[in-house]
Amino acid sequence: MATTVKASSSGSAGDPQKGAKIFKEHCAGCHNISEDMKHKYGPNLYGVWGRPASSLPDFKFKEPPQANKVKGVIWNEESLSTFLDKDKVHVPGTKMKFKFLDHGGQNKADLIAFIKDATTPSSGK
Repeated sequence: MATTVKASSSGSAGDPQKGAKIFKEHCAGCHNISEDMKHKYGPNLYGVWGRPASSLPDFKFKEPPQANKVKGVIWNEESLSTFLDKDKVHVPGTKMKFKFLDHGGQNKADLIAFIKDATTPSSGK
C-alpha cells in the first residue's frame, strides 16, 4: 500500500518508490527498516511512524535521549520534515547529515513518503 505524503514546499506529494531509492543510497548504511532486522549504527526504523523519539529501549542513542522525550518529539510527517531540515536543532547530538536532500523539495517528500510507508506496521502484512 503506497502512501502519499505532502512534505515539499511546493506541496507536491512524495513518491515512496523514489524515496526507497534515496533511503537505499543515503540511509541504509546506518539504518535497517524491517521488523526482523537488528540495529546498525543508527536505530532500526521499523515502526518509527507515530513513535516517540529516542524510545527504543534496546538501542543506545548517541544524544541524550531524555532531551527528545522532554521535547515530546513524536515521529510523523511534520517532525521528520523538521528533523531533516534542522537535525542538530531538532535532535541535539545527532551525527546525521542530510546534504543530499533538497530541503523543502521533492526528494525530501519522497523520502518521508517511503519512511512512512515502510515503517508503519500494518495488521495485514
